[in-house]
Amino acid sequence: MNLQILQEFASVGLNDIGKANFMNRVDSKFPLRSEILFKKILPAILNDYYIVEIEGLRYMEYETVYFDTPDSWFFRCHHNGKLDRFKVRKRTYKDTGNIYLEVKHKNNKGKTKKKRIEIQNPDLYQIFPEEYDFLREQVPVNPELLVPVIQNHFHRITLVKKDMAERCTIDCELGFTDRNITHETNSFAMVELKHEAGAPKSPLRIVLAKNGIKKSGFSKYCIGRVLNKQEGIKTNLFKEKIRDLQKVLNNAL
Repeated sequence: MNLQILQEFASVGLNDIGKANFMNRVDSKFPLRSEILFKKILPAILNDYYIVEIEGLRYMEYETVYFDTPDSWFFRCHHNGKLDRFKVRKRTYKDTGNIYLEVKHKNNKGKTKKKRIEIQNPDLYQIFPEEYDFLREQVPVNPELLVPVIQNHFHRITLVKKDMAERCTIDCELGFTDRNITHETNSFAMVELKHEAGAPKSPLRIVLAKNGIKKSGFSKYCIGRVLNKQEGIKTNLFKEKIRDLQKVLNNAL
């Protein structure tokens, strides 16, 4: 993986991308092999996007712990195709030390809303009483029931279209850990476009299409639980998705 291409983008800081930080947005995800990303996709969009740089870094490390109910209600909603669904997670931005408790809610119109609060306790594997009020406002379950179910780690590139009408995150070197079982996907990358509904087709999306990269629903949370072969969860539909992706990605997962 040659990261030199990242230095060829013009950069912006976090304070410059407020208009593109969509909390009420439409997400489109595109899984692909890392080598295609770095050799074909990124070089083709150098003039259309800024790269976000924080403290001199353009390739940021993240760690996330996901929570669910003991009967995996969040996971089951995803697996069963429920349109109104949630994720609860704690995320550390490893390079800056910032930690957030986050809730993602995808409603029945396909829009994703994200709410988060910054927290100080570095223990990612526990929901603390002082965090209950925030969660009670965001999710339809008792936050005291939530338990950690899987951890993931990855490196992220963030791009912003130069007119600030679109933001893109690209996750690489994605790995999942549960019960000392780790599954790494070093040849895999996930491009996720975030924009307001009705936005025109972007330069990045056009380049992805020219390279045969198709949109595909992909939840890091759900796929991670399946790849780690967790017991007691229904996985038939996700297993089929993984098989299809493996064919397209030459076993990158």
